[in-house]
Amino acid sequence: MLARVLSYCNSASCFNHRLFQCQQHRVLQHPLLLSELMHRFEQLQRRASRIHPLAEVGSEITVRQVLSHGRAGKALTFQLVEPSRANPDRGQISYLSPIGLASLALPLGAEFSVFLGANESRWRLIALNRKGASNE
Repeated sequence: MLARVLSYCNSASCFNHRLFQCQQHRVLQHPLLLSELMHRFEQLQRRASRIHPLAEVGSEITVRQVLSHGRAGKALTFQLVEPSRANPDRGQISYLSPIGLASLALPLGAEFSVFLGANESRWRLIALNRKGASNE
């Protein structure tokens, strides 16, 4: 909690961590990241995504970090939003942040990796609420 007040955080369980910060320019200028983003949006447009819900813009999701040897870390709940609405302090995370892009278009229970430079963190999507999702 003190890390949030001071706007500095070195832990992946804090929304001030780079993992949750919008990286719009990086994604839009990197061909592979942009291709991944387009692929994920295409997945959301498929008919099957309405039968088997996927994390999409507007969804409230809960993720849990997967630590070494299968141990579980802290759970974090946030809403995936447009970059212009991102406010990590309020739990509104841009889909262009590292964790936002990695979790976009994933089904409940999926495990995914997030890469920040040479560091990798593993996460599992443990809850999905599409109440505010754009396709409903």
